[in-house]
Amino acid sequence: MFVPRVDNRRYFAPLLLALITIAWLALVVWGQSPYGRFLSHDELGEIDIGLNAEGLGLALVFVAGWTVMTFAMMLPTSLPLITMFEKVVRRRSDRMMLVVLLLAGYIGIWTAFGAAAHTGDRVVHAAVSEFHWLEDNSYGIGAATLILAGVYQFTPLKYMCLDKCRSPLSFITEHWSGGNERV
Repeated sequence: MFVPRVDNRRYFAPLLLALITIAWLALVVWGQSPYGRFLSHDELGEIDIGLNAEGLGLALVFVAGWTVMTFAMMLPTSLPLITMFEKVVRRRSDRMMLVVLLLAGYIGIWTAFGAAAHTGDRVVHAAVSEFHWLEDNSYGIGAATLILAGVYQFTPLKYMCLDKCRSPLSFITEHWSGGNERV
């Protein structure tokens, strides 16, 4: 994979900010297009996404929209990690490829989460359609979701996640060994 070499580090943060800005502009344009309904949870629930080829295509459009939203909303929160990692690998000849791989992994994980969330949402919608009791008591789905989120606040998993994500430098030093440099 060819990654252009940029020796001037002062362009790194502005390029990331430009990518975020382009993602926001793409969301605005997408939202005004006929496909804007794929960005709205309310309207997306009305679209039949079955297990046929058309349904798969619609699900892929949703995941594409989710990925663009990830660039726009989640990438800014990861800028400290990305810029810190870029500083750590600054002297390596393959530094840009490493940063691109970091971004690809970050976006890949969020895209997979979007696909899983979409699948879970479709399962909930199918259950509500199948069981009329759920439709009549749909408030219970929201209440159960809030209760699960509240319970998560008191689990060791939450504190473990916070400990891992609080400091980008400690995350990098814990997980980056720096070996296998390509020349």
